[in-house]
Amino acid sequence: SLETLVAISAKIPELQVHLVSGGATATQVGQAISAITDAITRRLLELAEAELGAPPLPYCWMVGGSQARREQSSHSDQDNALLIAGEQLSPEHDAYFAALARLVNDGLHACGFIYCPGDVMASNPKWRQPLGVWHKYFANWIVKPDPLALMLASVFFDLRPLHDPRQLFEELQSKVLERTRANRIFIAYMAANALKNRPPLGFFRNIVLIHGGDHDHTFDIKHRGSVPIIDLARVYALSAGLPEINTRERLRAAAESGALSRDGAANLADALEFITTLRVRHQARQIRQGEKADNFVSPDALSPLERGHLKDAFLLINTMQESLGQRYQSGRFA
Repeated sequence: SLETLVAISAKIPELQVHLVSGGATATQVGQAISAITDAITRRLLELAEAELGAPPLPYCWMVGGSQARREQSSHSDQDNALLIAGEQLSPEHDAYFAALARLVNDGLHACGFIYCPGDVMASNPKWRQPLGVWHKYFANWIVKPDPLALMLASVFFDLRPLHDPRQLFEELQSKVLERTRANRIFIAYMAANALKNRPPLGFFRNIVLIHGGDHDHTFDIKHRGSVPIIDLARVYALSAGLPEINTRERLRAAAESGALSRDGAANLADALEFITTLRVRHQARQIRQGEKADNFVSPDALSPLERGHLKDAFLLINTMQESLGQRYQSGRFA
């Protein structure tokens, strides 16, 4: 029942604390929590179908963001969409899938996975479409990579099928990757977009901190640390037409395909593991103290050795970003 799912979901922060206390890495935490989120979502879909009846058309429930990449930590907001068989929906069929999406989105929100602030959810009619419309969406984003398309790319090029009995997603993804691999201008725009989140490293290798406000004397370890690596991996994967979604798997596949050097892939993977492990440990400390988990870390909470490794990781990200920018002449597309 939904009530039981809410009770189970409430234990996720406690699970993160236990995993971190037991020495789990960020990769292991991400896999465990994402698996639980997947299971909760699948059960909500079953409950929705039990209430509404069997679906009138085959459909695929797609998840995005950190859940799609299997990189979740504790509770995050939800990103999801619906892919429905066919070219267009009748009003009756659309009404069914609108009701299904609302039940699942509301259920996830009740479980602590709050509504997406950008409304990237299946309950939004724009992201609840038949296969033909999704093909047009991606074709337009790739051919006309305007700022909105690039913003949406960070979500929709990370989609993963969660419930897809008819393999609708495979048909969509294969065509999308065929298009991205063949479109150098799109990749150049994606590369320029990937360079916008820079590590907080000053000229003298000092960590640049936020001054004033609620997060005084901290830095955002997610958006200034792990997100730049996630963005780089996405560009490498799309440039080679690789189907992987998880960031580490994208880096490995990019190295195997020749889109990225093996040393570059290994260094970025190590940097990602170090940065995200610091992040989940920071969150676990907050949860233990009864605080809400966030991504704002104070350098004072890190050991001198950790600070040194972090600066090295930030320097590596900077170097890899510069290399990507030069490769695709991204300054022209910024």
